Amino acid sequence: MARLNLLAIAFFVSMTLVFSGGPVSAQGLIFNLPEDGKAVEYEGTLTQSTGPDDQAPLQWTCELSIKSVGKEEAEFDGKVQPCRWLEIKTLTGKAGAAGIDPGPVGARIYKVLVPESKIIAEAKDADGIANEMLPIVKGFRRLGEEAVTPITTPALRYYPTISLLTSYAEPEVVASADQPETLVQGETFSAARMKGKLVMESQKIRSTNEGEYWVSKDIPFGLARWIVTVTTDAKDSAAPVSEFKPVTIKKVDMKLRRIRDNVESELVTE
Repeated sequence: MARLNLLAIAFFVSMTLVFSGGPVSAQGLIFNLPEDGKAVEYEGTLTQSTGPDDQAPLQWTCELSIKSVGKEEAEFDGKVQPCRWLEIKTLTGKAGAAGIDPGPVGARIYKVLVPESKIIAEAKDADGIANEMLPIVKGFRRLGEEAVTPITTPALRYYPTISLLTSYAEPEVVASADQPETLVQGETFSAARMKGKLVMESQKIRSTNEGEYWVSKDIPFGLARWIVTVTTDAKDSAAPVSEFKPVTIKKVDMKLRRIRDNVESELVTE
């Protein structure tokens, strides 16, 4: 029980660190906009340990899907422009014969109306604004078995609640043409293999996000696979930086499982 409490506290602290100030990156799941009705599905594993010597890390199965479920003209930045309804769903839990059991909090679904002009792969848009969040006109979400509620913020933040993959200020191109491992039977994809790192630090907590990801123009929304390790270190506020010690290490490995056509929205918002 003490170990579980420690992990829960560390997770809360790392979340607080991410949202409590400083330059937070959040864009990272969507690199292109496919035809309406397209969807991608990913599957993988999430492990969490208390450090590199932990002999019994916790492990869950993860699923994530992204869909384009409609077009609409809407006002954004003072002008009416083409927008797209996107739906993102995540499941995290223990896998069984009946599928993933997400428990009360392991399922999340978001439906957001996004200006098409803001879905870009670059680190900055045409106005020089950092591509750190997904701007939205409006949106809805459902967490677990709760009721559907409106999203009141002007942007959707992926990291860390939707995905551990974030945007990285200066990602490294490891290979411009690589063939990532996926779960799609009988198909291979050419993708750019990228690496990035994001470090956030306070007096007591340091979070290091290291990501490796494969981006392909041949895949709807762009991602073929991603592997991310987030290490959370802690120390006393008065201690030197050299005293930081790992508290939790989270690692996720997600692979493309399926590409779908003619999909429909799952989230009922009316």
